[in-house]
Amino acid sequence: MWFFTSDLHGQGALYEQLLALIAAHPAEAVLLGGDLSPHAAGAEGVRRQRLFLEGFLVEFARRLREASPGTELALLMGNDDWRANQDCLERRHGELWHLVHERVVAIGDRAVGGLSWVPITPFAIKDWECWEDGGEESPIRLEGWISGEGGIHPHRFDPERRSPTIAGALEHLATLGPAHDAVFVMHSPPRDTHCDQIASRVHVGSRALRGFIERHQPPLVLSGHIHESARVSGSYYDRIGRTVVVNPGQFGTSRLCGVWFDPARPGETLRHTVHG
Repeated sequence: MWFFTSDLHGQGALYEQLLALIAAHPAEAVLLGGDLSPHAAGAEGVRRQRLFLEGFLVEFARRLREASPGTELALLMGNDDWRANQDCLERRHGELWHLVHERVVAIGDRAVGGLSWVPITPFAIKDWECWEDGGEESPIRLEGWISGEGGIHPHRFDPERRSPTIAGALEHLATLGPAHDAVFVMHSPPRDTHCDQIASRVHVGSRALRGFIERHQPPLVLSGHIHESARVSGSYYDRIGRTVVVNPGQFGTSRLCGVWFDPARPGETLRHTVHG
């Protein structure tokens, strides 16, 4: 069995629950769907997240390996993780974990691909936000901050130049492995499912991702990003054709929200840690 969770946001208690869970029930793979670090704004926030990734997360991965030596760890960043710190994850790629953003890696006999990009949000950190597909869209907030050399810098998306796009990143990902037969870890859920509803019941997932799923029909797409979606929609999973779509949520409970599944039979084997 494999285990997926997302949006731990640096909460030590949730990471400890995950460690205890896998120690008690070893998994072939643990997948983390982004927003790994504590929320931290500004240049000082970039430094705080770097300390978390280089300290806490490395130690977590080592303890996970000690507790369950056969478990593979795969992860990527989410929109609340400053992108300037991705080098912390790259340095340990292939050693402590697989960094799957814009990659396809092999875990056992299964291909696993990933993407951190999300549609443009109302939030200030813009590092992992992107235009959808070049088509018409009207995000609530175009301006914010991106991280890079020398700290953070103001950024504004240009509606006259709606590129690069999530659609382009997805099609590139499809060239790296068997898109019709891979497990995908995407920080954003696809649009118009049980997995992308905010408190107002508006669907805010990626339409580009939905189109990708409709075309390629992978067996399983795992996502996060919209913490409250399972509570609002009443379900942590949905289907788009033959594709099972999952967002376990991480909202309204101190218990770790995640899902167990057999990657060969995801639709028949999904089991949520909280919702059953």
